[in-house]
Amino acid sequence: MAALFLIAYKGITLAWAGWNTYQSAMQLRALAATAPLDNPVALQNTLERLTENYDEFAQEVDPLLPVAEWFGFVPIYGALAASAPELVEAGRQALDLAQAGSDLLAPTLAELHAAQPDASTPELLLQAIVQQSAALPEFALRLEALRATLSTVDGAALPGRLAAPLQAAPDLLALADVATQLGPQLPALLGMDRPKTYLLLVQNNHELRATGGFIAAIGRLTLDQGKLTELDFADSYEVYRADGMYPPAPAAMQHYMNIPVLVMRDANWSPDLPTTAQVAAALYKSDMGVEVDGIATVDLHAVRRIFSALGELQVAGFDDPIGGENIEDQIVKLWERPAESDTAVGGDTPETLGAWWSQRKEFIPRLADAALTKVQNGDADLLALTSALVGALRERSIQVWLDNEEADAVLHAQGWDGALRPATGSDFLAVVDTNMGYNKADAAIERALDYRVDWPQGADQPAQATLTLTYTHPIEADDPGCDLTPRYGDSYAALVARCYFDYVRVYAPAGSKLLEVTGVEPASVTTQRGEQRTQVFTGYFILPPHHTNTVTFTYTLPPDFTPDQYRLVLQRQSGTKALPATVHIHGVTQSTLVDDAVWEWPTSP
Repeated sequence: MAALFLIAYKGITLAWAGWNTYQSAMQLRALAATAPLDNPVALQNTLERLTENYDEFAQEVDPLLPVAEWFGFVPIYGALAASAPELVEAGRQALDLAQAGSDLLAPTLAELHAAQPDASTPELLLQAIVQQSAALPEFALRLEALRATLSTVDGAALPGRLAAPLQAAPDLLALADVATQLGPQLPALLGMDRPKTYLLLVQNNHELRATGGFIAAIGRLTLDQGKLTELDFADSYEVYRADGMYPPAPAAMQHYMNIPVLVMRDANWSPDLPTTAQVAAALYKSDMGVEVDGIATVDLHAVRRIFSALGELQVAGFDDPIGGENIEDQIVKLWERPAESDTAVGGDTPETLGAWWSQRKEFIPRLADAALTKVQNGDADLLALTSALVGALRERSIQVWLDNEEADAVLHAQGWDGALRPATGSDFLAVVDTNMGYNKADAAIERALDYRVDWPQGADQPAQATLTLTYTHPIEADDPGCDLTPRYGDSYAALVARCYFDYVRVYAPAGSKLLEVTGVEPASVTTQRGEQRTQVFTGYFILPPHHTNTVTFTYTLPPDFTPDQYRLVLQRQSGTKALPATVHIHGVTQSTLVDDAVWEWPTSP
């Protein structure tokens, strides 16, 4: 009888603590959703009450957690029971983090709101963060503790309401971690000392270039006192001066594309974004007279991710609501026939062709404005948007370089700066394709990679690497003579169905020595020093539609790679699809699909 009484009492106290926690959480949610800055102190007090109630709930539930783990086999809720200890601890850590953030920002927010009653919540929050930016690195340990706890939980296995936020949590924490590290640099980055100008290179990866695609448009973004004061887009062909002085184009571009000088739209010759960014910044200053403080790239993969997270949007000029599923089709449609225009690609006269040319990229600022407006109005799912942005940064469909040494080091450590990433003591492989055919064939090209490393002369002799690249152009179409002459035809699809003119570069460790190349024009083969302490091997080939071409590079690696200490860093080119790759290292074979920026061998257990 006493045992039943104790069980009933425990059940009542646990339910009461849980109810109090739930009530406090609902009150906090209501305050945050309505007017969070009208009374920041009330928001802070409610958070404190939620923390106290959660602590009481956790104390009541702690003795039951070892038992809860026994019920992991139960359908639907078994995973929740098995993860209960970690989830309860994560709740403690998350509330501790939120409480520390509230204590830091709430007083500043109250002062700012009183002085600027008409300012939006995002604007005031940004100002408060800037004012307290020096203290942000203090949050690093709390963030790392929460990330470590959540890394042990399989969010996808949990019930629906928990699954989405827990799956998004690692990305949110990664972004928060970078923000805390950037804390001391935030005032400068946000233009608190002087207006800062950043370029957004819009890259079309259907026409692949080294950093992810042909630079189709250039956005100029200006931040002044933490506020966005300018966001303008220009066709990349417009960033040019007839009387400008330009450096010579790279030798391969001169030879295969008949391009004599390097202009802004072709600035991304180097696959190492920090190198490309320096070139682009110098060209932009020469053309436009504007100093650049940072450069970001975005391609179609990133656009699809972002618009999937934003949900359906009605954009001026688009017939249908825009979302991640249909955005590429809609972009192609408006490229072929611009909105509110009677012109189309393949015009019958020079006048109609010229009219189409001047309007073909008008959809870009419309899309950017619609996305920005939804975020600024508070209508976006921030968890989904954060996951989309971090996913794009992880796969390098978004890359960011900052002309700020400390800030750029933070991005480099995270792998978000678009740099080539050879590692000391490791083999390195990056395959970089450049479409030299004035077409969009990369929308169709399929790639596969096979990489073999052996020590045929013994473990004390240099290893031999054999890289086999397979390119398939699956479209059944005729492209008479594989004509390299720039031309548009009468549709976007016609540009995709052209021959593929590819200049391929293989980045290997410095000191690697080329032995043989097959599958390319013999005169195109070169070997030279590359960026970031690498050796580069090159080749050029033409692939007609409905054909396959196999390219093989054979070379020796530097002598310091041995079978028992061998490691590999394989870096996928930005802008490409997930890459099927097979590696054979000293008799061990592993196949994978490389969808992130970097894949390493041996893989972590």
